[in-house]
Amino acid sequence: MKYIFLLRPVEQADIAILKAVVFDQIVPRLLQFNPEKLKVDLTEPKRPVISFLPLRRKPLVMISVWDASTDYIERWREALTVPHFKVAGYKVTESVPRSYTKDWKDGEASPGVVMLTLMRKNPRLSYEQFMKEWFEHHTPNIAMKVHPLWNYIRNVVDSAIIDGSPTLDGIVEEQCRRRCDVTNPACYFGGTLSMIPNMIKVGMHAKKFLDLSAVENYLLTEYHIRS
Repeated sequence: MKYIFLLRPVEQADIAILKAVVFDQIVPRLLQFNPEKLKVDLTEPKRPVISFLPLRRKPLVMISVWDASTDYIERWREALTVPHFKVAGYKVTESVPRSYTKDWKDGEASPGVVMLTLMRKNPRLSYEQFMKEWFEHHTPNIAMKVHPLWNYIRNVVDSAIIDGSPTLDGIVEEQCRRRCDVTNPACYFGGTLSMIPNMIKVGMHAKKFLDLSAVENYLLTEYHIRS
């Protein structure tokens, strides 16, 4: 089973403080419980001054834990409780339509950059309609064809496991090999000639199956702690 925890500092924190809290405090606590796999993503990449995507300005940490047992859920929550941070937690079902071959050591930053999307379904759609649009149309016909994805992870949110966690239906990790593949619209949307038509195509379909007012986008650096 996979669990995703989202940590947001109550006050603005620079990346050095964020990394110290995560790698010096939280990660050692989590490793004490011997998870099968553990991954950290955080808003380390410098945010572009001008962005065609609605990137959030506030820092975020995403911690992914894989464990077959449900016995440690309460312990995960306790380990992730640190002063001055709000924590949300979710049990998710992961699928990976496109995956990289990992050839770097655990603890090293993964190559490239991750575009994280936190999303809720369009309230006009049933859950079944939302899933069909996401899995049967958006993934194969838009995301996989338009964007230069090196790694693409879909996390369907099954339930919140921390009281007060914001409602989410999906958490998407889109990873590209180069930062410019995400921050340059010509790269991210299929080239100079295809950019505008593809931007319209992506935007129209996102509007169809997502609640755009609730979408959150972040640029993250990924660290496999235990793979």
